Amino acid sequence: MAEKAHFAFDRVLPAAPPGQAVNAAAAEMAEYVKIVAAGGKGWIGYWLHPDEPAGRPWPVIELDTEFSYRGMVGGTLAEACLAEHIRYQDEPDEQLAFSRLSARLADLGLRLGVQDYDALHEPELTVAPEELTEELLDIERARRGLS
Repeated sequence: MAEKAHFAFDRVLPAAPPGQAVNAAAAEMAEYVKIVAAGGKGWIGYWLHPDEPAGRPWPVIELDTEFSYRGMVGGTLAEACLAEHIRYQDEPDEQLAFSRLSARLADLGLRLGVQDYDALHEPELTVAPEELTEELLDIERARRGLS
């Protein structure tokens, strides 16, 4: 296709230094974020930073198209997605809606760890993805003489 369009890949310029810094920081963040699904605003995955305490569920996080991170409630991907679905349906009673959908999922063979909306795991991140991203960007900008 590129040959038919006479597009010479060997003449494409590399990203400018600010873009290189962003790309390098994103590549380093990929060590800690494991994306497993597409979400409504971007992607959903797990935060696996080594400084997070062991013995608790991996925090579920969302990465949006602006490269911002947000923790999601729930100890599993299914719980987090169900809670997110309930939130955006403007349900008048989140408790009831969560219980109903949780029961429907159980009928289909997908049992959640909790049946009560208020019992959903609220992630407490030891290392904040947003702050780490900024630190990594600052380091990469400094390496490239941009700060």
